[in-house]
Amino acid sequence: MPPAEDSVALFFKIWIAPRDTIRQIVDSDPRRHVIAIAALSGALSSLEGSWLGAMSEPRAMAALWPLMVALKVVLFAVWAIVGLYVAGWMITAACRVLGGLANSVQTRAAIAWASIPGIAATGLGVIGLLAGIVTPRALRPGAFSFPPELMILSAILGAWGLVLELKCVGEVNHFSAWRALAAQLIVLAVLVAIIVTPFIWREFR
Repeated sequence: MPPAEDSVALFFKIWIAPRDTIRQIVDSDPRRHVIAIAALSGALSSLEGSWLGAMSEPRAMAALWPLMVALKVVLFAVWAIVGLYVAGWMITAACRVLGGLANSVQTRAAIAWASIPGIAATGLGVIGLLAGIVTPRALRPGAFSFPPELMILSAILGAWGLVLELKCVGEVNHFSAWRALAAQLIVLAVLVAIIVTPFIWREFR
C-alpha cells in the first residue's frame, strides 16, 4: 500500500494534473479513498445547508437540532455513495458505446477524485459560515438566500471540477475529454427521456 504522503499528494496533484493523477490511482488501487471522498462530499453539503438554514433563522433551531443535523449528514453521505455507484454505472455504459475501455470501478474513481474541487468549495463554505465571514439572509420561514460569495466560489470550483471529471473519465477510457463530454450528454439525454416520456405518453395516448 502506498505511504500516506502519496495519498495526500494526490489530493493536490489532481487539481493540475488530472490525467496523470487518475492514471496513477487506477493503476495502483482504483478503490483508493473513493467511498470516503463520496461520503465527504455528501456530508459537507448537508452540513453547509444545515448551517445556512440555522444562521438564516436561529429561532427555528430546536433542542434536537444537533441530532437532526448529524442524522442528515449520515443520510447525505450514504446518498452520495449510492449516487456515485449509479452515475458510475451509467457513465461507464455511455463510454462503452463510444469505445471506452474503463470498467465501473475505474469510472467511479474518476468521478470521485474529480469532485475534490467541489468538496473544497463546500468545505470553505462551511468554514466561512462558522467563522462569520459569510452570512445568509432569511427570505421567509424555512428558506434562505445563498450568500453570493459562496455562489461565486461554488461556480468557479464546480466548473473546474467538471473539467477534471471530463479529463479523468477520458483518461480511464483512453480517449479525449471531448468524448467524455459526449458520454455525459448521452447520460443526460437518457435521464431527460426517462423523465419526459411518461408525460408525453399521458398527453398523446
